[in-house]
Amino acid sequence: MTMPQAAPQAATSGGAAPTLTVFLLLFGLLVIVGIGVKLYDLKRKREAEAVHLQAQVSDALLRDATLFGLAVTPTAHVPWWSGTPARIEVTGRVPSADARERALRIVEQEARSVRSDVEIVDRLEVESVARVA
Repeated sequence: MTMPQAAPQAATSGGAAPTLTVFLLLFGLLVIVGIGVKLYDLKRKREAEAVHLQAQVSDALLRDATLFGLAVTPTAHVPWWSGTPARIEVTGRVPSADARERALRIVEQEARSVRSDVEIVDRLEVESVARVA
C-alpha cells in the first residue's frame, strides 16, 4: 500500500510584508486622527479667544454712560493662524459722528488691551435726525 504524499507547502518568506503593511496603515490612521484632534483643538481655542475678546469690548461699551442704550455691536473673529490679526466688526447706529468716534476709540482701546494685533472694521451708521421746525 502506498502512502499518500502531503501537498507541498507554500513558501512563508513573504509573511512579514502583510504584517508590515497592516502596521503602516494603522500608524497612518493614528497620524490622521492625531492631526484631526489638533485642528479641532486649535479651532476651539480660537473660538474661545474670539468670545473673550468680544465680551471684553462689549463690556467696555456698556460701561460708557454716553453710549449706554445705543445699538452698537462688536463681533470678533480670530483666525486660525497665529500672526494674523484678529478682526472686530463694529455694527449699529449712533446718533452723531462724535458718538461714532467715541465708540470706535473705546473698541480699539479695549481690544488692544486684550490683543496687540487687532483690526477694527467700522460698520457704524450715523442716524440723521429729522428736525421739525
